[in-house]
Amino acid sequence: MPLHIRAAKNDDFPVLAQLSEPVQKLHAALYPVDFKRDVDAVNVASFFERVAARPESAIAIAEQDGVPVGYIWFDISSRPENAFKPPQSFVYIHHVSVAPDARRRGVASAMLAYAKEKAHAAGVDEIRLDTWIANVEARQFFEAHGFAPFIVMLRRPAFTP
Repeated sequence: MPLHIRAAKNDDFPVLAQLSEPVQKLHAALYPVDFKRDVDAVNVASFFERVAARPESAIAIAEQDGVPVGYIWFDISSRPENAFKPPQSFVYIHHVSVAPDARRRGVASAMLAYAKEKAHAAGVDEIRLDTWIANVEARQFFEAHGFAPFIVMLRRPAFTP
């Protein structure tokens, strides 16, 4: 079963909406205040269409025997030097999603390799992403691929003691 990673095309946006559904439902189960459980596929496809139009964004689809089984969405980011930090360039991965029946077959690893290749081609030597603390499986996957925590984000309700 050959696996192929390719740049998303305009007719892929409905497929991206479908492939995003399992992760959306997982996030909604883990963090119902932060994520919608049910999202409109047309709105999601439209969202991906707008994202794909941005010059800094890239969306790729993983296909197994010609069938879409996952996608990755990332940006190539550049931040200018300021009074506190030197200039920075990095790839920021927003989404990695693999269809449930295609998991544990190297799909997500191949998509990370694709992002790494694109980073290298752009002269960028760092890849960043975030993952929700309760998504243990994703954290373990990313840590197994060399990602390590470097920022901790904290939150609390504004109007409680």
